[in-house]
Amino acid sequence: MRLAPDELWLDRFARRLGFGWLAARLPWQTPPSVLYAVVTVPVFTAALQVYRVAEGGKLIYEINPYMALQPVILVGGAVAAHLLHRSYGRVADEMNLRERAADPGPLVAPIPRWLAPGLFALAVVLQLLRAVFGPGYPTTADLVANVVVLPFVYAPIVAQFSAVYLAIEFVAPYRIARSDVGVHFLDPQGVGGLRPLGELVKTAYYYIVAGLVGYALITYAPFVDTAWQVSAYAGGLFTAVWLVSVATVGFAVFTLHRFMHREKREEIQRLEAELHDCIENPYDVASYEIPDGQRDRVEDIRERIAQVDDTKEYPATFSIWTQLLLSVAIPKALQLLLAST
Repeated sequence: MRLAPDELWLDRFARRLGFGWLAARLPWQTPPSVLYAVVTVPVFTAALQVYRVAEGGKLIYEINPYMALQPVILVGGAVAAHLLHRSYGRVADEMNLRERAADPGPLVAPIPRWLAPGLFALAVVLQLLRAVFGPGYPTTADLVANVVVLPFVYAPIVAQFSAVYLAIEFVAPYRIARSDVGVHFLDPQGVGGLRPLGELVKTAYYYIVAGLVGYALITYAPFVDTAWQVSAYAGGLFTAVWLVSVATVGFAVFTLHRFMHREKREEIQRLEAELHDCIENPYDVASYEIPDGQRDRVEDIRERIAQVDDTKEYPATFSIWTQLLLSVAIPKALQLLLAST
């Protein structure tokens, strides 16, 4: 399965650490980035807890059992990045982007090469600034977790998933809307051939929703009667990620909708101009006439206009709108509910 002529940035990052060599020796096919997450996340999570207990502290799971979700979310993020990556490859094939576009490269490989390492660098800077200027850490294990493990072990996974997500929600719709691909008005499903991309936009956002739900449970630890404290930083980060995710899925939906609306309008205008050339007095419904030699041509053009006009603009149904609105509301509603308990 392929999306682009190159692999994910996290795969190259993992190869430099030897995970490519290890993946090649497994009896099943595993991307180096997934193997990186499967190995490093449990190992560092366990090592930090052992170090924490050795210093006389408590297991973090005794204080907040929801922290057990953290490794699940991280490994899931690495897997989800590859699933979305491959899914976009299938979308490009289903939409025949390579055949339809004069320059298909930017359309079939929408992830800018700088995006994942740029997000990684940003995450490192922000986390280190928080570690330096934030509250102190009660144990050395907490210090190591915040200064080493979070920015340099876990952040690459988050950066890669974020890059794939942004490529699907922002870059791909933007590039397609400004390309020469156009709308497939003969699409049997009546949605201009954009259903594969529209479905992937929803799927990518659902992954974000799942991650936010897990993050909310970790942050607010409902029904846990311990000394767990909710930091303002954690609550602010949740809101920031939620706002960015809403903005990106909103951009994708709006861009695809406007793209289809523009293409429909331009095609109908072109067909109407062609129709007028075949009719005498085309602007007067009471006196217009169709010459005998043009009747078949006029009927054909009218059928084409009806075909274009019947094409639905994404999101085309109440069901799609409902799914999107619910997925937007659920994470924030859950956060507000947990914060009030």
